[in-house]
Amino acid sequence: MSAGYAITTYKIQLNYKHLDWFKQTQSLFDAVLAFYYKLLEKQPEALSLSNQNLLRHLELQTIKQRDGTPPETPLPFEKIPLYFRRAAINAAISMYRSYVGKLKAWQEGQEKEVDSEKLIVDSLGTESQSDSDINQIGDADLYHNYPLSTVNYQLKGRPSRPRRLHMSMLYYKGMYKDFADGSILLKLYTGKTWAWVKHRYTGRPFPKNAELMSPTIVIKKKKVMLHIPVKEIVEDSRTAKERVKQNEKFVAVALTGSDSLAVCTTIEADGRATAPYFIKGGKELAHRRKLLLGYTKRGNAGKDTPRLITQPVGNAALSVPQEHRPNKKYYDKITRVTDHYAHEVSRKIVDYALKQGAKLIVLPELKESFDQAKKLYLGKTPYDFIGRRIARYVQYKAWQQGLVAMTSKPYYASTRCYHCDAPIAKHNTEYQNPSSNFYGGKNFVCKEGHRGSTALNSARNLGKGFYERFYAGAA
Repeated sequence: MSAGYAITTYKIQLNYKHLDWFKQTQSLFDAVLAFYYKLLEKQPEALSLSNQNLLRHLELQTIKQRDGTPPETPLPFEKIPLYFRRAAINAAISMYRSYVGKLKAWQEGQEKEVDSEKLIVDSLGTESQSDSDINQIGDADLYHNYPLSTVNYQLKGRPSRPRRLHMSMLYYKGMYKDFADGSILLKLYTGKTWAWVKHRYTGRPFPKNAELMSPTIVIKKKKVMLHIPVKEIVEDSRTAKERVKQNEKFVAVALTGSDSLAVCTTIEADGRATAPYFIKGGKELAHRRKLLLGYTKRGNAGKDTPRLITQPVGNAALSVPQEHRPNKKYYDKITRVTDHYAHEVSRKIVDYALKQGAKLIVLPELKESFDQAKKLYLGKTPYDFIGRRIARYVQYKAWQQGLVAMTSKPYYASTRCYHCDAPIAKHNTEYQNPSSNFYGGKNFVCKEGHRGSTALNSARNLGKGFYERFYAGAA
């Protein structure tokens, strides 16, 4: 069994005394980045080189050679550390490659659009003008028959050059040291000179026997964070196909918007669904969101708010860009609370799979199975359907533990009975009339008399469909 690896980014907070030193260092980093970006713009043909060779190519143009030969384009900054300069060059290369790639993709799309519209115009011209005299149309006349999008295609959605040449500082080995026991030494620019400064940090502990990679310094207002990629060895790196061939049991998960945020069941090697597990927390999450939305409404009724101007409140404010959103701190907290519950539920799903001895986790494929235009509650906003985040977090947490999480299209998972495959009717309490169109019904009943939890029925159906498509076929 071959081993693999998983890389997870840990975010820890630095305790500092000189915030201005971090800002000075970041400003210098952006200036060096901008210098190399503009230098690279003058020679786009150099992008044919690999990143390593391109870095060396740019360095040789800006630093003095070993034999004392002056550079073609000297770096207009003094005493820039080697690894600081190389981090800025790599940032400039990645930024310029991204821009060129987007521009190339846009140009190819525009060429295809122009070709297709020319074909349409040509076909219309040949059908309507059979006379040889009328058929003699000059290029100028044909040009006026083009659609407006063809004439002005150069201005339609063209990617623009980065307005702000900025990227968070990546610190290579020569820029930090003594990274252990809750502290780290960082090399910072004070505005006059470079100095080694010791900082304490707070955050979750790193896993044992893990490799800490080069950190990135991220400055957010008055907070300074270290984003550290942590590389862990994964003992079981088999693919999902290999696990299916070896008839490993798996866990099927249904994601809901009710109190049970996730419902799990284990599908044994013979296809039986066992060990149902309900992960609750939906009511608590809805209550905390409701409180925070209430704060936003009360905050907009302050003395500084003009009485005649209507400001968006509640869910309507979620469509406003975050930097211009009223009561931004409350909406940021909604996002953090939602993330907290998504991480908590995803961790419980992975722990349940480990406890059951499963090697696969099957999640519903939410991207294509839901019509977002009709069901706005599944939109991608900070107040969105939490199931999308849970599914995203389960995938990397499962891989860390040697499990594989994959998605499967939930064909009829929520509309058919697991036992008899008959259509189901949903309801919440025994006093309500069950209906197939009952949105949010926690319980179900079918015409054969089977009844139970709608979410558990969906999880079982998801597992049943996955088993029939892959396990039964492999057998």
